[in-house]
Amino acid sequence: MNYASSLTGTYGQTLHSCVSCGGEKISYWRRKTYQYTHSETHEAFDIFRCDCCGTGFLNQPPDPRWLQAIYQYSGQALTQPVSLEQVLAKEVEFPNCMVDAERMSTEADRLNRSGNRLALDIGSGFGFYTQALRRQGYGTVSINPGQYENRVFRALNGHEPLPVMFEQYQTEQKFGAVVMSQVLEHLLQPDTAIKKVSGLLAAGGVLACAVPNYDSFLVKLLGTRDNACLWVPEHVNYFTEQGLKVLLERNGLRIVKTEQITRIPFNALSKRLKLSGRTALAVDALVKRLQQPFSRLMNTLGLGIYINVYAVKG
Repeated sequence: MNYASSLTGTYGQTLHSCVSCGGEKISYWRRKTYQYTHSETHEAFDIFRCDCCGTGFLNQPPDPRWLQAIYQYSGQALTQPVSLEQVLAKEVEFPNCMVDAERMSTEADRLNRSGNRLALDIGSGFGFYTQALRRQGYGTVSINPGQYENRVFRALNGHEPLPVMFEQYQTEQKFGAVVMSQVLEHLLQPDTAIKKVSGLLAAGGVLACAVPNYDSFLVKLLGTRDNACLWVPEHVNYFTEQGLKVLLERNGLRIVKTEQITRIPFNALSKRLKLSGRTALAVDALVKRLQQPFSRLMNTLGLGIYINVYAVKG
């Protein structure tokens, strides 16, 4: 798959207010050049920041057709199909998605007071969240446009999710739990999306939402070289904890729990420094030993890599 042939290169409209709080005190922050996998183009994006809640966003964002051209294949930077075996092998090497899926589904079930046992998995990816929700006893509806992820999802769960963008999804059903993990930062109109989620939740139902942290130590350390949060053009919004809370609360959801998560592959530093042999092994061992206390410190200081928020309707 050649992504360059799919991109329209067309930008959307200029934004005059914050995508989280709606405030009009916004200002230019930095510019980031589009980069995808191994190739870089001259297309650049201006990142603005809200002076009130701290939320960042692309201004002008990519045209919806640009994003859809990418997401019809993958929302996880896949440029070719992968197998379930490959995905599971990566999870063994670096437990990540499966860990988050189990934790978030367990917590969502604990906080769900609706009595409704139907769950909606938005941007269902490889299918780990749907699988975890089913282990909690939920019936599930899963939606995800990416062909590559959906093939893995089918191998894991026995069927494919609905292959649509969340903006296109329509239903009369109500849900006791809605999971959006690493999704909201991809949506051009997050306020409209959360309003829609609120309408889909049963009274007492819970939204479990995870996003990259715009206030993370990685963004502060790397600036526009960061790709965990500032991944353009796919990530169009960059949430702070404050901005995410405001967004949910202004759409009728009550925050009941917030936590930050920091998890980095122990060999990430040696790879970035292009180390090899005994030097790489020594650095990896040091990172492994220091990672947990470092992660706890970053999370406590509000500098964690990811924000998890649980919000209840009503």
